[in-house]
This record gives sequence, C-alpha cells and structure tokens, in this order.
Amino acid sequence: MKSRNLILNLFFLVIAAGQLFGSWHDIKSIEYAFKPLILIWITVYFLLNTGPAPYRKLVLLAFFFSWVGDLLLMFAWKHDLFFFAGVGGFFASQVAYIQAFRKFAVSDEKGFVARKPIWILPFGFYLVFIFFLILPGLEGIMIPVVFLYAVSLIGMSVAALNRYQRVDSNSFGLMFSGSLLFLVSDSLLAYNRFVTEIPNGGFWVMLTYIGAQYLIMQGLCRDA
Repeated sequence: MKSRNLILNLFFLVIAAGQLFGSWHDIKSIEYAFKPLILIWITVYFLLNTGPAPYRKLVLLAFFFSWVGDLLLMFAWKHDLFFFAGVGGFFASQVAYIQAFRKFAVSDEKGFVARKPIWILPFGFYLVFIFFLILPGLEGIMIPVVFLYAVSLIGMSVAALNRYQRVDSNSFGLMFSGSLLFLVSDSLLAYNRFVTEIPNGGFWVMLTYIGAQYLIMQGLCRDA
C-alpha cells in the first residue's frame, strides 16, 4: 500500500504542477487539461485508502460538488452565470463537508466548539471583515450569494475545529489546516475578483485550494 500511495502521490504532483504552471502563465488550455483531474485524483485516492464508513458518502458528495464547482469556475470569465453556478457547487460541497465532520468522530465527547463556543468569535470576525472588504465590488444578487457561501465556508472550518479531541490528532491537524487553507484560497479568489487584481492571483488561489483539498482528504483517510 505504501508503494502504491507513493506512486499515486507522485502522479498528484504532476497534476498539481501542471495546473499551477497553467495558472502562473495564464494558459487556459493547460488549466482546462489539469484542473478537472485534481478532484478525480483525490476521490480515487480516498476510495483506495478508506473502507465503509458512516461519513464516506457525504465526503464523496463534497468531492463531487467541488469538482463541479471547479469545472464551472473555469468558465467564469465568459459569463457571471458560470461564477454563480460554480459558487453553488462549492456551497453544496461545504454543506456536505459540514455534515461529514458532524457525523463522524471516534469519541462520544461533546465537540470542542460546542463546549467552548467562544471559539466561533474569530471566525465570525473574519467573516465580517472579508465580506465588508469585498462588499463595494458586489451588486444585486451577488451580495446574498457571496454572503451565503462565505457563511458555509466558515461553517465548514468551525465544524473541522469542533472535531478537536474527538478524532485522531493527526487527522484533526490535517483537516483543520485544510479548512483554513480553504478560507485563504476563497478569500484570495474573492479579493482578486471583487476588489483588485492580485499579481498571479490565479496561481495563489489554486496553490492554497489544492493544498486544502489534499489535506482534508488525507485527514479523513487517517480516521478511516
């Protein structure tokens, strides 16, 4: 299994490098070739390294909706409808992640955030900060759509934090780090789209996004 996973991870490095090369040089044909492979690889790796589990179908749903979001956002430059649909895909993905994180734990102990709800405050402050930062660039239906997605994204990270001391420490560390990278990635995406263009913004968005999905998946595999 170790040799198989090593080969799989080397293959993932090729996929990630191809995607990041395309993002850095803004070569859409390369991005179109590699970006759809990211979640396909993550799904295959997850299936090969996990057995039947109560959260498995929810995780697969999260991967699927993330993949749909990836595909739609590739064409967001053509029309805003692709952007809205892509955000919808990722919203469904975050909801599935939240449900998976809530339903699976190796301990019956009450969740960390449930015991110490004050830890919700930093996430709430960040939500308010980033939303009002990009608000001047939003208009019409974009305002509630982006806000609702931001709430789901924050909720996913809070749900990951809530697993602290209820699952293996390595699993928690990987998944929570991945959830924070997801926050960083989508914050960069929003800032780049609605505030001002970030130099090589697409590269930094994809770098953090790839890391987020990979870490979350690896964390889930640790508990399988």
